[in-house]
This record gives sequence, C-alpha cells and structure tokens, in this order.
Amino acid sequence: MVDDIKKQIHRLEREILEVYEKLVLPTWGKEMHGFPQTLYGYMMEVFSYIDLMSAYWKGNENDQTKRMIGFMNKYIRDATEKNSVSVQVWRHKLMHTANPRILKNNDTNKQYQWLLHWYEHLPIEQHFTFSETTDRKILNIGLVYLVRDIEGALSRYEENLSNSQELENNFKSHSSKLEAYEYRDIAP
Repeated sequence: MVDDIKKQIHRLEREILEVYEKLVLPTWGKEMHGFPQTLYGYMMEVFSYIDLMSAYWKGNENDQTKRMIGFMNKYIRDATEKNSVSVQVWRHKLMHTANPRILKNNDTNKQYQWLLHWYEHLPIEQHFTFSETTDRKILNIGLVYLVRDIEGALSRYEENLSNSQELENNFKSHSSKLEAYEYRDIAP
C-alpha cells in the first residue's frame, strides 16, 4: 500500500511539473497567469495525501486537524505554527469555502496569509517560511517543494512503519477501514 501511495505522489509530481512547464510558464504574465485555480486544486490533493498518511499513522480518521499537524511535525518538519496554518488554509478553508482564507490570530492581532508559487519563482530556502510584517505572517509555499516534502515524509514514515508493531497495527486498521466504506442513505 505504501508503494502505491509513493507511485501516486510521484505521478502527481510529474503531472504538476508537466502543467507548470507546458501551461503555466508559457502563459506567465498573460490572461491565464499562474493558473491559480489549478494550483489550488493541486494544493487540495497534496493536503489530502497528508490527511491519508496521517490516518494510516494514527490508525483512524479522528481529530483530523491535530492528526495532520502531528504527522507533519514528525515526518515533514517540526513547525507547529506553520503546519497548523497550512492545514487550516489549504485543507479546511480551501476545501470548505472554495478559496484559501485569511486567518486571524486573536492573541497577536496578526493575520495569517500565504504566498503560493508553483515552483522555482519561490527560492527553495524560502519554502515553508514566514515573511512577517507588523500585522501579518505570510506563509511561503512552493507546490513542487511541498510534494517533495511529502515524498520524504512518506519514506521516513515507511522506515518507522517497518520497525514498529504499533504503527503496523495502525496501518492495517486504517487499511481495513478504507476497504469497508459503506453507502449511507442520507435524505436532505
């Protein structure tokens, strides 16, 4: 199963790079500049993989936000605030409101915003860093770099999986749940 996810993520990276090279770059500065809706769609898919991998890690789909942030802290980078902002903006707000949304931190009165790039227009050393002003924290993300972060996370998780009975049990538990989804008749 992990090999299947690896293949899917690798295929996703190849597709992203193909779209970037054949569609995004040739139209840069023109009417379709940046293909933002396509970029947002890829961000949704990337965060769905983080959701999936974190569910295998924990063995269930409970506490989605905490689970995803915990997985990111352990396997991508230990950066709770950045991981939390990214999950809230790119998994929840984008999925539920059709656009990423600014988050306000009521403790600091700062707004969390984002700078999202496909790839090389954002230097790699700026990926997953905050730029900060007096009233804002802007999370810089490069989509291709994030996909590569996930590939690395999956490799680290797979290494832990092979050495932990608990992780193996969690993995098997979630695998069996994924194979047993049932239709529910839900009336409006």
